[in-house]
Amino acid sequence: MSLSEISIKRPVFAWMLMASLIVFGGISFNRMGMSLLPDVDFPVISVGLSLLGAAPEVMETDVVDVVENSLSTIQGVQLISSTSRKGSANVTIQLDLDRDVDLAMQDVQAKISESMRKLPKELDAPTISKTNPDDAPIMWLTVESENHPLRELMQYTRDHLQQHFATTPDVGDINFGGYVDPNLRVWVSAQELARYQLTVMDVITTIQNEHSEVPGGWIEEGGKEYTIRTMGEATSVSEFEKLPIITRGGAPNFMPIPLGKVAKIEQGLADIRRISRGRGKPAVGLGIRKQRGANAVKVAQDVRRKIAQLEKKLPEGMKLSINFDSTQFIEEAVHELNFTWFFQPY
Repeated sequence: MSLSEISIKRPVFAWMLMASLIVFGGISFNRMGMSLLPDVDFPVISVGLSLLGAAPEVMETDVVDVVENSLSTIQGVQLISSTSRKGSANVTIQLDLDRDVDLAMQDVQAKISESMRKLPKELDAPTISKTNPDDAPIMWLTVESENHPLRELMQYTRDHLQQHFATTPDVGDINFGGYVDPNLRVWVSAQELARYQLTVMDVITTIQNEHSEVPGGWIEEGGKEYTIRTMGEATSVSEFEKLPIITRGGAPNFMPIPLGKVAKIEQGLADIRRISRGRGKPAVGLGIRKQRGANAVKVAQDVRRKIAQLEKKLPEGMKLSINFDSTQFIEEAVHELNFTWFFQPY
C-alpha cells in the first residue's frame, strides 16, 4: 500500500502527518544555528616561531629554512609558505583535503621536536595550531576611559572583564587587542653605578636572586607538619627599592646597597609595539571567539546582554562598547532570505 492510498483512505492520518511535519519543521527552523562559515576542519597547520631581537634575515636562514626542510617530509603536504619578521616568523603547511588534520598535527610536532637541536638555543618554544577561518573573533569590543591610566585600564580588563565574557555560554576564547603586560621599570643611573663601583650586571643579578620566592620546605614537630614559605618577592615599588645589592663584579659585597640608591623604580608597561584605539582614544580590545559548532548569532546576543549588565558596574569614566560585529551581516542575510522565501512572488 502506497502513501497516497493511505492518505486517501485515512485523511485524518494524512492531515496529522502534515501538521506534525509543519510544527516540527517550524521548531527546527527557529532553533537552527547560524554562522558565516560551515564547521569544517581545514587541512592547514600554522607554526609560530619567536626569537627575540633577531633580524628577518636571521629568522629566514637560521630558523625558517631548518623548519621547512624538516616539515617537507610529512605525508600529504601540498604547499609550505612562510613569513619572516623581526623577532618572529610563521610557517604555514597546507595538506591534502583527505589528510586527517589531527594526525598531521602529531607529525608536525614530532618533526619540530627533531629539528630543535638544529635551531638556536634562544628560540622560544614553537606554537603549533590548526588554521580555520571560523576561529576568527566574531566580535571586537573596546574598553576606553578618559580618567583612568592605560595601565589601570589594562589590569581591569584582564582581571575583571575577561572572566565575565569567558564564562558566557559557547564563548571559546578571548583575544586581547592592544594589551601590554604591566611591569616595573628600572632606570639605572650610570653616575650612581660608578659612585658605588657597580655594573648593570650587578643590578640584574640582584633582581634575579633577591626578587624571587623559592620553596622553603617544611618542618615536622611531633605529629604536626608546618609548611615554610619564604616571602622573597617585593610586592610594591618601595619594597623593590629596598632589594639589597650584595655582589660587586661577581664578588660578594659586604656592604649591601639598596637598589633604590642606583636606580629609579616606577610602575609601567612592557614595550608597546601594538596599540588599540576606540573613538581615537587609547583603548583595550576584546575579541570574542565562539566555540566550534556554536550558533554565532546566539553568542553575539548573549555578549550584548552581558555588556548591558557590565555597563552598570564599570568604574566611573570607563566605557565598554562594540567596535565590530560580524553577526550583523549573518542576521541581515538570513532576514533577506526569509523575506524572499515567504513574500517574494515567483
